[in-house]
Amino acid sequence: MDRILSFLPSAEKGYLPYYLLVVSVVAVANALQNLATLHYTRRTYNGRFVRNQSLPKATTSSNPDDSVAKLVPATPGSKDADKAQDQVSPLAARLFGTYTFMAGVIRFYACYDLANPSLYQLAIWTHLIAAGHFTSEMLVFKTIRFTGPQAFPFAAAYGGSLWMIMQYGHYVAN
Repeated sequence: MDRILSFLPSAEKGYLPYYLLVVSVVAVANALQNLATLHYTRRTYNGRFVRNQSLPKATTSSNPDDSVAKLVPATPGSKDADKAQDQVSPLAARLFGTYTFMAGVIRFYACYDLANPSLYQLAIWTHLIAAGHFTSEMLVFKTIRFTGPQAFPFAAAYGGSLWMIMQYGHYVAN
């Protein structure tokens, strides 16, 4: 047991190092699952989308396929609803997995050196960026509906952000 405890970060000042260790391990595991299957990513990003019919036709200077608004949320019961698709592709999963892996690595290093202002701030940013991402996907892009699978990412992003901001002076020596 002492051998296992020797690998854990110090919790002399509180439990934040343990939290960061747990979310870093979860992030790395999530990143690896993004490389193996789209199943869990589809549970998080559960929006169904159809082609945006209000975009202008292609011209020599503009192509609607290049628009970030080329897809819009499908309306249940509409004539195009049966053609609706999710936006989770192997590429999207790999990109999300890469970001998640990077966030996990930053959080892992931070959990062992919370007195380092640069690492602490980077760890805060990983939470703030995740919170912004999930919020924009739910409120702006409509790819997320807040249900069970979305609870942990939202709780970790917002909870981690708030906890780390509130505890900054406690862990980082000025």
